[in-house]
Amino acid sequence: MKHLITSALAILTLAGCSSATTPLRQASSLTEYSGGYADDSKTALYWLTQRVDSPETSADSVTFKDKTWYKSHYIWGDNNLQEIIRTGEKLSSSDKLVPYQMRLRFSGNGEAVYQRLRLNGKVIPMDKNQIAEVKQQANDLVSTGKVQQKQGVELIQGYWERGVFMTCEGRAFNNIELKDKLPTVVIDRLKDEENFAAFVGEYQSKKIVVDKLLILKHGNVDCIEKPNLKS
Repeated sequence: MKHLITSALAILTLAGCSSATTPLRQASSLTEYSGGYADDSKTALYWLTQRVDSPETSADSVTFKDKTWYKSHYIWGDNNLQEIIRTGEKLSSSDKLVPYQMRLRFSGNGEAVYQRLRLNGKVIPMDKNQIAEVKQQANDLVSTGKVQQKQGVELIQGYWERGVFMTCEGRAFNNIELKDKLPTVVIDRLKDEENFAAFVGEYQSKKIVVDKLLILKHGNVDCIEKPNLKS
């Protein structure tokens, strides 16, 4: 049974913010799409730009349960991955978060022709398994994006304010419909003021249908922007 959050729940509050996500749109034969997913270890938001059915660029913002994270920018050409730029934080041997930056470039046949990994200020070589893992993450992003695009869902972010959900694009919705029942603890948190939420869902007339809740945070939280890590 679907659960409906309406304006009758006056205890829900939201606050608007500037646009951070982009709905599906067509411009100069380029299609821009955003989505996300979550599992037991991480939450990922992604952005995908395609020309016809081939990726041009993609990006992601991924956070893990252990507080590590990364943001990436991927460049594609003729359906081949050409370059990866990534920054983030990893856990050191002493369980402290340390910064890292990564850059990989690939030939037309997928071979890594340039690599650079700087971990906590030190340059460290990457082995074949590490490179293969990062390439797979890039391919998985594109695959997930195409699946969610066909499903008609996209990334939606926003804030509750006085019983209205204000998206990061500035659109206001009184009705939020949930496909899956949320745990009681999450419903209780939704009753708090100034909650930021990010989820995959779809716009339907005057309501939003939530397919999966990805992020729910209380307080002054900024909308999550597409990473800008271009060369």
